[in-house]
Amino acid sequence: MFLIQDSRSDILPARLAALTYFFKPTMETPIKKSAATSLGALALLFAVSLMLAPSGLAEPPEWSGKPDAAIVVKTLPGMMRYDTAEIEVEPGAKVKLTLENPDDLQHNLVVLKADAEDKDGQKFAMNVFTRLGEKAIAQGWVPREDPRIIVASQLLDPKGSEDLYFIAPQDPGDYPFVCTVPGHALLMRGVVQVRKKVEILTDLTYSIYKGDWNKLPDFSAEKPVETGKLPQGLIDLEVAKKMKGGFGVVFEGKLKIAKEEEYHFFIASDDGSRLIIDGEGIVEQDGIHPMGNPKEEKLLLQEGIHDLRVVYFDKSGQRGLSVAMRSKSLGFQELSVDKARKKANKAEPKPILINPKNGEAITFRSFFPDVSPRGIAVGYPGGVNLVWDADLMNVAVIWRGGFLNAASQWEGRGSGSRFSGYDHVKTGQGLPMQQLESLDDPWQTLSKAKIKYERDVAEPQKEITFDVRHPDYEFEGYQLDPKNRFPTFNYRYREAKVTESFEPSVLEGREALVRHIAIDGSAAENTWFRISQVQAPEKNDAGWYPLAGSLWMKVEGGGGEPVVRPVGNGNELLVPLDSAAAKSELTVTYWWQTKIGGQVKK
Repeated sequence: MFLIQDSRSDILPARLAALTYFFKPTMETPIKKSAATSLGALALLFAVSLMLAPSGLAEPPEWSGKPDAAIVVKTLPGMMRYDTAEIEVEPGAKVKLTLENPDDLQHNLVVLKADAEDKDGQKFAMNVFTRLGEKAIAQGWVPREDPRIIVASQLLDPKGSEDLYFIAPQDPGDYPFVCTVPGHALLMRGVVQVRKKVEILTDLTYSIYKGDWNKLPDFSAEKPVETGKLPQGLIDLEVAKKMKGGFGVVFEGKLKIAKEEEYHFFIASDDGSRLIIDGEGIVEQDGIHPMGNPKEEKLLLQEGIHDLRVVYFDKSGQRGLSVAMRSKSLGFQELSVDKARKKANKAEPKPILINPKNGEAITFRSFFPDVSPRGIAVGYPGGVNLVWDADLMNVAVIWRGGFLNAASQWEGRGSGSRFSGYDHVKTGQGLPMQQLESLDDPWQTLSKAKIKYERDVAEPQKEITFDVRHPDYEFEGYQLDPKNRFPTFNYRYREAKVTESFEPSVLEGREALVRHIAIDGSAAENTWFRISQVQAPEKNDAGWYPLAGSLWMKVEGGGGEPVVRPVGNGNELLVPLDSAAAKSELTVTYWWQTKIGGQVKK
């Protein structure tokens, strides 16, 4: 039996919007009338079933205000994952589990009883549609009468949340939880670990030191300003809450190991930290840095008592320290008040690197950081790469070395593909051409529109600003050269047809990338082409402008000398176009000033 409480809002509008989005591309595709009729009927059935789906809600139990364990699980936007793969509770515990769905897809969460033939719950999820048939959608993809279910959420719309209440099983063990929406359980799954609370860290003490360090010092040569005990057995930086400026803390205790096996240790900190077992450093995050994903190391420990020591320092600003351990028999155990669990369980997937081969370029369309959703990445032979932004008609990022890490295409839905290599430089931020009445006019980086919008108000006053396609521009795709598969990008600016192509090169033993821009059609008077921001307002004697890091740039062609004007905290380079010319050509050469394969030090 399970109890749930739903805190979702605006369910029907969200579902109708999702329905419209889902079916619109299909219905715009030319299809036979009979197929269109079937799809329309399916859409209607889908919509009605969502609207009429029973809520399945129940009053929360009497103990809902004071559960033994309160746990929040979130979906990871664009990743098709929960933000944690492990939940630990004690046998018989009263559990409040809150599911939050910040993703843009619908998800649920179902906790199941253990089954030796289906340890991770994937078989259960795969059989939902077979068992429920046309009722599957109406029941939120959950066969609610199945005796294996411990607790199950409703089908949560984007930005929805729900509170689940259940009593943990009395038998210790691993109980899987999954998303039963078709295809989601492949990645969206985890385990509720039901285990008795084990006293692991005892005799815990702390010593606080005052000092200004950039790396962990030898605390044995320092004199503490305060010492004390932590009877709760958890490392806690609150002991140093009164400290201002630079300080350090040394935590020491006894680690009780009941079974000889391999243990994984995790540590994360802001700033430096090190975990030491029996006098040997196991894992560390030294130096000055913000809180990040925990470092992890493993160690085979024998049964018995082991000395544990954690050293930490903070230079200034934010502070944080998370320590945890995990083994097959113990599961995940926090050793600090600051939780390390969720970050420790979101280990980075192994990279899947793709690079050009056989003298041909690779063209790859995906989502990239700091680029519009219509980014097109190109990896060229010779280790130079770029992303061309089809929303802005401009090259957005160039870099050298490796091309792309495609791990996200295998680990999730392909969101947030990552660049490989190094020396990444943002180049043309914004639309490339504009007519300026004066050089004092600002450059339009994006095309904006406003609309008055306010829900449930007859005459809305609230204004929303959003990006729209600029009426002067139209993207017309790209073609691949049959010999080397180098792409040529095509777009229109007003009445002119513009093409852009790129080719890798080597100048004086250093990598270069040559950009060819051809404008077929005359430009209006006072039309400028914005190349990029530059570090200095003047070029050197050879005509090169410093762009960023070791990257320099030269511009040739156009209707006159380039102009560098100040903008914000930097400078931008503009090239005038000749209004009398029927055709214009520009050549931009990007040239790295370190040797091939040489990385700029950060």
